[in-house]
Amino acid sequence: MRLGRWSTVGSGFDLPRLPCLSENTYVNSICRHLLLGIALLWIHSHSSAAIINGLDPTYHDRFLSDGTPNPSFLVDETQLSGVALQPAVLITPRHYVTAAHVGTTEVTFRGTDGTERTYQSISSQKLLTTVPGQPAVGSDIQLHTLSSDVDPSIVPVPIVVGDLAALLGQTFFAFDAQGRAGRNVIDGLQIVQFDTGGSDTVTIQFSYDTDTNGGTGGLGRDEIGLLGGDSGNAALIEIDGQIGLIGTHMGIDVPEGSNAGAGDRYDNFSTLVGAYEDELSSLVAAQGYSLRTLSITAVPEPATVGFLLAASATVSLSRRNRRRRNQR
Repeated sequence: MRLGRWSTVGSGFDLPRLPCLSENTYVNSICRHLLLGIALLWIHSHSSAAIINGLDPTYHDRFLSDGTPNPSFLVDETQLSGVALQPAVLITPRHYVTAAHVGTTEVTFRGTDGTERTYQSISSQKLLTTVPGQPAVGSDIQLHTLSSDVDPSIVPVPIVVGDLAALLGQTFFAFDAQGRAGRNVIDGLQIVQFDTGGSDTVTIQFSYDTDTNGGTGGLGRDEIGLLGGDSGNAALIEIDGQIGLIGTHMGIDVPEGSNAGAGDRYDNFSTLVGAYEDELSSLVAAQGYSLRTLSITAVPEPATVGFLLAASATVSLSRRNRRRRNQR
């Protein structure tokens, strides 16, 4: 298969500024410093899933061959009952999120009691991204409502909210379509869209970066990059011993002439659900539910904040002039 590659939006350098999406201080700061210059193809469901630099089932497989939890897995399984066996993550006893382009309508969770239970989605809707001067557009975040509450042994995963700037430079866990997970480091926060247009979404950006692909080594054997089939699976982070949801996988950005599946360096994007906290809260509250949240905070020196924003702007600007490539 040929992997999807990103393209610039519009022509030349006349690109619109990123929209402000919430009252979050960092998201508003991004709006003043970054340009919308990236469009992504979704990750199709017919490939073999993520690439992990030093893949070892002992550490990277969530479950053993008999279906029981792997005691040596990278992430604490006792906190993962809300992470479905399909590409979806439970956020209330009756709601889950996934990538809108995936369309997961049936989900199975393994409760803390060890029992697997399957539930059906009866309705869903995309969260909205507001672009100044334009109508709101549907993002790649889809909120689903189940036909009934899940069993109490299935615990919703708290959404990471608060000072989203603190996510920059943080190590997180990325799950793939085969029930495996690796780690990576968040390089930036950007709004991206598919190269077909639309689905503007706030995302985290991270690269597949090893000591053999021109990178700096990344996280060694745990370094993970997304491939076909991984869309909608979870991006999680541990904060003070608690696992929280960053979002679900959206797409990849493969440089011209590179091959992600061969281990070349490339960039990945997963949605940042916390940037949509207000909208999510309103939607679930209308049905009598509330979100679990996990706050992330940081108090960096002012000079450090300025450096991070400038660095993010440089990353975005350097990518604007690449050519459009289509999935084949």
